[in-house]
Amino acid sequence: MTDILSSTLMTMRFHSFVSGTTNGAGRWGLDVPAYDALKLYMILKGEGWIVLEETQAKYHLRPGDCLLVLSSEPLAAMSDLSVTRRLTIADVKKAQKDGVFTINGGGESLTTAIFFQFEGHMPKLVFKGLPPAIHIPAHSEESASLRWNIERFRAEYLGKNIGCELILNHLAPIILVQILRTYLRSMTSEQNWLTSLSDPKLSKAIEAIHADYGRPWSLEALAGLTGMSRAGFASSFKKKVGVTPGEYLINWRMQIARDLLKDSDRSIYTIAGEVGYDSESAFSTAFTKIVGARPGVYRRTSYSESRPQ
Repeated sequence: MTDILSSTLMTMRFHSFVSGTTNGAGRWGLDVPAYDALKLYMILKGEGWIVLEETQAKYHLRPGDCLLVLSSEPLAAMSDLSVTRRLTIADVKKAQKDGVFTINGGGESLTTAIFFQFEGHMPKLVFKGLPPAIHIPAHSEESASLRWNIERFRAEYLGKNIGCELILNHLAPIILVQILRTYLRSMTSEQNWLTSLSDPKLSKAIEAIHADYGRPWSLEALAGLTGMSRAGFASSFKKKVGVTPGEYLINWRMQIARDLLKDSDRSIYTIAGEVGYDSESAFSTAFTKIVGARPGVYRRTSYSESRPQ
């Protein structure tokens, strides 16, 4: 069986980078502006709070805890909730050295932030319906391997040994997938794309769309794969995934088309056929609606952005 989660993340070309580490002491607060990326916070030493500004969700983090923030809203990192005066990123950059932001001399708490960025429009659909953040306490019994990798990350980051950057860049996406797995095991009653992967019927349809996106799929054909009636399949898919099967197929096709336009010299007509369209015009209309730019414009823009400056 195809690993849908892994293949989807790779198709969305996700990459990670350590955005910085806060080394704090005393009472402090730091405002982090809105940013369109998944943000993973790990407490390496001491403890602290993450507060999401719009939802006002509050998370108390202790050593070994991790918090995956899926919301792009602004947030605050704080030593305690009573702090009212907070620093800005511009403030702490003045005391930055080797990616570490030192506050009040540091030495009491150490929090590292890892950002995960994706390409294309599919991430909005894939992460739609997930909670603003997923908190995995260090003492959680749900994933011993996750705790091991977080501790490995902590040791590598603090040790600064030769080759640590390569190891950290490999551990970060592993930790991300493990957090999503942990969420999936504990929250199967929620309705979103991720939990639909644990549905033995719907996952067959999603897997088929991903594997054979150029096929002229009909609602009847997809329903047949699941053993459900057309009406039952359409209703269940829309309820759990958030879009109709047809809309999902188009979105996945356009995600694939973005890569083909960016990375190949194949004609737009050829690419249109590869992703299931009989005419370049029909493909162009669908691509423009989803991506917001005509295929030719998107290709030229992508080429221009990828050229060395």
